[in-house]
Amino acid sequence: MIEINNTNFLKSLPNLPGCYIFKDKNKKPTYIGKAKILSIRINWYFSKNNKSSKIHKLIQNSAYLDFITTENEIEALILENNLIKKYKPKYNILLKDDKTYAWIKITSDEYPKIERVREKKNDGAKYFGPYPWGKTTIALLKTLREIFPFRDCNLQISSTKKFKKSRLCIYYDLNLCPGVCDNLIPRKEYLQNIKNIELFLQGKKSNVIKNLQKEMNKSAKNKEFEKATIIRDKIYQLQYALYKIKIDDKDIENTIQNKKNTKDLFKKIGIKYKNGRIECFDISNISGKYAVASMIVFIDGTPIKKDYRRFKIKTIDTPNDPYMMKEVIERRLTNQTKDTSFRSIPDLIVVDGGKTQLNAAFKIIDKINKNISIVGLAKRKEEIFKIGQRDPLVLDKFDPAHLLIRKIRDEAHRFAITYHRKIRDKDLI
Repeated sequence: MIEINNTNFLKSLPNLPGCYIFKDKNKKPTYIGKAKILSIRINWYFSKNNKSSKIHKLIQNSAYLDFITTENEIEALILENNLIKKYKPKYNILLKDDKTYAWIKITSDEYPKIERVREKKNDGAKYFGPYPWGKTTIALLKTLREIFPFRDCNLQISSTKKFKKSRLCIYYDLNLCPGVCDNLIPRKEYLQNIKNIELFLQGKKSNVIKNLQKEMNKSAKNKEFEKATIIRDKIYQLQYALYKIKIDDKDIENTIQNKKNTKDLFKKIGIKYKNGRIECFDISNISGKYAVASMIVFIDGTPIKKDYRRFKIKTIDTPNDPYMMKEVIERRLTNQTKDTSFRSIPDLIVVDGGKTQLNAAFKIIDKINKNISIVGLAKRKEEIFKIGQRDPLVLDKFDPAHLLIRKIRDEAHRFAITYHRKIRDKDLI
């Protein structure tokens, strides 16, 4: 968060898309906007050439400025919409101006159509927005339509009234409409397209992907392999067309910030970001007795508890944490079961401990020849040790990347201790 009484900060703003948030002296949002390039947009507010009385009033009534960078303009658009709904800043009153902003409308027809409109009416339709009226909203609908084709025509289509045509519209030829007017798609399947678009516009992208995965698995089970392939391609489009945007409608700021912190951590450690998956391992025992280990998983800064796993140490019962760590890493990397948590390859493995534990774990990774980076996090000074580097990496204790790796390590420790106590207490009873 930046104090705006001194405009020196304008020189250091990022040349990235994102949202900016003006806040009053109590740090309550007064105005929220989005930008294709944050540095250009925010500088515009403080430009001497800007003579708008509304802008001057906004600046006068704001004490702070905050911003959240995104990976593209579409993500910024969805983030802006969610932030405005959440905080309802008083200067965003312009969003009620139908001449400036648009709604995405899904009609209540038997075969719903989707269109971009300037006015929200009480007509039984579903409305999403408001969004800025412009190229970004068009791009959002275009992307969704390529994945989930829908109609936008004015035909009155119902299950009892079809239009048997010799020539369908150009949108059918472009695979942007499934040809509902000619009964070329079952209504149930068409409505599922619409439902997926609704979920996406609500920020529930993960729900959409889960629905598609179920549909793909069902098609494959029924040996409808061509259909399964088409659905698989839709999943890929959702995952990559928007640069792997992961949006949680309940707390969208944290979702995006967590991903940024994960990428920042990888950058500072010096490893390549692929899928954002981090696995952390911790050992818990009393002088070698009741020895267990934990494996916890974070993806883009979010704990994935369904992927957590626990291990009982099998090869040793004397105090030797490095040897135990070596055993656990080997069991994890050589596991041949259908367990989904073991099928996924992490970008980074974190072991709780310094050079000794790190070297023991690395020998296994090197032996198995997995393309996985590994670091050790020592408790005493919270230093990050990396293979091939004599001196540890020391991050500022308030650095978000450092806070993230500590949070991950602490969660692994908690999970290991809980299992250790359970095993010990059961034995004592």
